[in-house]
Amino acid sequence: MDKITKALKRARLNRISQGGSPNKRFTHEPYIEKLTPKSDWSGRNEVFAEFTPDTLLLEKNRILNDASREEIVQPYKVLRTRLLHILNDKGWSSVAIVSPTKDDGKTTVAINLSISIGNSMQNRAVLLDLDMLTPSIHSLYGYEPVNGLEDYYKNKLELRDILVSPNLDGLVIAPSARPLQGSSEYLSTEKSQQLIAEAKSVSGNSIVLVDLPPMLVSDDAISFVPYVDAVLLVVREGVTSKLDVQRTLEMLTDTNIAGVVINDSLEPATLGYY
Repeated sequence: MDKITKALKRARLNRISQGGSPNKRFTHEPYIEKLTPKSDWSGRNEVFAEFTPDTLLLEKNRILNDASREEIVQPYKVLRTRLLHILNDKGWSSVAIVSPTKDDGKTTVAINLSISIGNSMQNRAVLLDLDMLTPSIHSLYGYEPVNGLEDYYKNKLELRDILVSPNLDGLVIAPSARPLQGSSEYLSTEKSQQLIAEAKSVSGNSIVLVDLPPMLVSDDAISFVPYVDAVLLVVREGVTSKLDVQRTLEMLTDTNIAGVVINDSLEPATLGYY
């Protein structure tokens, strides 16, 4: 446990840095769905479906939007900048967002971190919803996809036919539309390696973020993490037990850990989201 305590202490001490500048982001337009050319993404005149989320729903679901207060936006900028520094230093471009158990807030962190990266001037984000036990990214956005990543694995649908943009120039999302029975068996195949490669190729400077089920709930996450460069561990103060953190780190012994996010921290001026 001493190693874990030191890691968490180090994370707390390093939370003061900040940076990044947003570009075009959110609007208050009514919900629509359309096909929008995204030639600046791939250089191949890629076309993704686009929708405009409802701002009130985003606020309710704690998703960053143009009405978010600065004290909510800023911690994600700090997290984004620190993570991008690590990825750039290591030459990494794909990160799985994991947590020991449910209710640690990993999906909210994954979405808001991808939004913050998408708002940056230098990088674009591709967010993959591979929590195929209880996929929720699309519902948090209020979007009902026709196809999802389960169709990529089962029905050989191409990734570009699943990607959708939530009216944000620097972000595309590949949702899972419905739970996938036997998901860990699919996630452990070479199809996952292919998925990460295709997501990276969406843009030359894409950062691929993957939302996975909790580590201690199923074997889905441990089946998939070998295909990403690193993981970002989300723990929740007052909820996640030290024993669960230890068990999770033991499962990730052979995995690069980009950092630890302490969610709902009670300390002031920290990454204590909401």
